[in-house]
Amino acid sequence: MSFRFHVHRAKPTYRLVTADGAGFPVGADPEDWCFTRVRERADTNPDVARLVDETGYCLFRIGLSFDEVV
Repeated sequence: MSFRFHVHRAKPTYRLVTADGAGFPVGADPEDWCFTRVRERADTNPDVARLVDETGYCLFRIGLSFDEVV
């Protein structure tokens, strides 16, 4: 299985991962996302792959600060 990675056009710190061949999740407009790459399961973080398996997608943000976590 492989995964498609996308970057949000207006908020490039947001990333969306879906299974290759699957559509976009409900509530996500494909026009808002720029495709960046396909990765095989072996080259994808296991937590990301698990979320895609369970929910159909993984949405995350690059560059969080510790202030946002606490």
